[in-house]
Amino acid sequence: MAQALARIGVPEDAPFVPDEFQLEAVRLGQNGDVIVSAPTGSGKTWIAEQAIARELALGGRCWYASPLKALSNAKFLEFGRLFGPDQVGLLTGDHKVNIDAPLTIGTTEILRNQLYDTQSRGSDLETDLVVLDEAHYLGDRDRGVVWEEVLIYLPPRVRLLLLSATVANSDELAAWLGRSRGREVAVVTGGERPVPLVGLCLWPTGHIGELVVKSGRRRGGWPGRRAFHRLQIPNSKIMAALRELDLLPAIFFLKSRADCDAALGSVGGTVRESPERFQARQQLLDDYLEKYPFLADHPHLSRIRRQAVAAHHAGHLPHYKMLVEELMSQGLLEAIFATSTVSAGVNFPARTVVIRQSDRFDGQGFSDLTANEFTQMTGRAGRRGRDQIGFALAVPGPHLDLGLLASLLRSPPDPVKSGLAINFTMVLNLLNAFRPTAIRRLLSASLAAWQTATGGSGQSPSDQALTRATEDFYGSFQRHLDFLRNEGLVDQKNRLTTEGEWATELRLDHPLVFYAGIKAGAWPLSPPALAAAVAGLTSDKESNKPPPRRKPPVKLTEPLASLALAVGPMMERLEEAGFVTPTFNLRPAWAMWSWATKGDFDEAVEILGLGAGDMAMLALRAADHLRQLTSLKNHEGLSRAAREASFHILKEPVSSPL
Repeated sequence: MAQALARIGVPEDAPFVPDEFQLEAVRLGQNGDVIVSAPTGSGKTWIAEQAIARELALGGRCWYASPLKALSNAKFLEFGRLFGPDQVGLLTGDHKVNIDAPLTIGTTEILRNQLYDTQSRGSDLETDLVVLDEAHYLGDRDRGVVWEEVLIYLPPRVRLLLLSATVANSDELAAWLGRSRGREVAVVTGGERPVPLVGLCLWPTGHIGELVVKSGRRRGGWPGRRAFHRLQIPNSKIMAALRELDLLPAIFFLKSRADCDAALGSVGGTVRESPERFQARQQLLDDYLEKYPFLADHPHLSRIRRQAVAAHHAGHLPHYKMLVEELMSQGLLEAIFATSTVSAGVNFPARTVVIRQSDRFDGQGFSDLTANEFTQMTGRAGRRGRDQIGFALAVPGPHLDLGLLASLLRSPPDPVKSGLAINFTMVLNLLNAFRPTAIRRLLSASLAAWQTATGGSGQSPSDQALTRATEDFYGSFQRHLDFLRNEGLVDQKNRLTTEGEWATELRLDHPLVFYAGIKAGAWPLSPPALAAAVAGLTSDKESNKPPPRRKPPVKLTEPLASLALAVGPMMERLEEAGFVTPTFNLRPAWAMWSWATKGDFDEAVEILGLGAGDMAMLALRAADHLRQLTSLKNHEGLSRAAREASFHILKEPVSSPL
């Protein structure tokens, strides 16, 4: 413990010297596909920069795909400074900038959609190198299917550079890709964290001690949750202990948004900082408020100014979160209080991360942290170039299992497991380009089929085992195909009908429900009502607050009722066939109507009953779906209404910052 604390300090300035794994990845990537599996902050982006620079120098084209719009926006600005703004374009749905540039930055969904288009035209993707950032998202339960589709559809002539956090089965991923792409895929591992990590524990006495694995057992000797079920160590006490040992700045991972916001009022204490840092924070805040004046009324600004602390979670506006990220990255905050979701895709490391619970809400319930989730959180501890050592502080309480955290400190990473699931968007777009026999071959090239065939052994499967494994996924494809045929979108020869062809343009959630509404002419052509209807169908969060006492306007409820009546039979048939269907949620629709017609964001947030960030994300999600309607051919009235509806809802403070 004393030795670890003695290492606290800023490392000496030294010229940048790439690590051996970075040089090896660059060398191998010149002629083939490479998977780089390395800890957070170890310099994977430098590898991508070198690969892109070489490709651009040779006159080639590159695609850089990331999982998040915010991360894509950040890379667009970063690469623009590095390669020149004329060399870099951006495609995220929200933004289209310099789209003919030789380097395209965008989300993985946009890249997948471009592959759909090239497949349907029988053409080739106009790129020579694809960099997939955060490639471990391949195992994401909800979005991993997009990564897997990209890797299945990408032409073998296009070189691949996959940048991943450390995973246990990178060799298996390389073997799978090598077989499906017809050439060997190299694996480069990054080894140790660039900034060493030490586990600490704050005891109720205020004493901080080292957290270590005892007896080599998972929970050996450590008390679990029950031992601390009544213990609540206040944040002010934690901050005081961190300040005394020079362990700030810190990221507190808390279990809920409400806890994050409430924590700001429980910090206490005095900020120890230089006048220069205080002035720099005030200046940055003033600059942001001048650029985004709608942030001036944010209730947390005074806490940022006076105490150098902030909350960061999905309930806040995108612009506010960007402000907090910039403050933290410049070292102008003492602490941020965040939900664990902030650990993915956001770059603001601290000296210490504080962990108050050993479980995480996965959208349905709470489950124990996995090794990968814990590594993602603690990956923010220790700032490369600013710290010689980083710390993970466990704070005992009713939601913390110390034994689990102690074991996770030394646990190997989890393997990536396929999350592939067949859906109607995939089936429609595959039928637009291939016959079912070719689709069967594509599915056999999936990681899902590979892992099913191996039974998790990590060994290369035989052709027979792969064929058997593919049948499960092809059976699901066939079930979707049969439904489409019964609906008249596919003919008896398994070819798309005219209606099926335009339905392929609906690359969104629940395309058949949208299709049914379009076919019946039931989507409202009033732009505010259209935006509201889309929001009501695509909202995935519900408020537990009572709705406003006033009633929604008839101009909203009547077109919603007509749309629900028109798509109801399709939804019933989908449910009878065992497919998931959406539900019409009135409050999100009403909130979007209010925003589109009145432009009063606070009123829209009140109607929604959630946070300002939720309202912004609902509008951005609705705009993504409206964008699909905008591109529809032979539906000019609906396309025009969708275009105007997007204009009504994509205004500050919703518009995505760049």
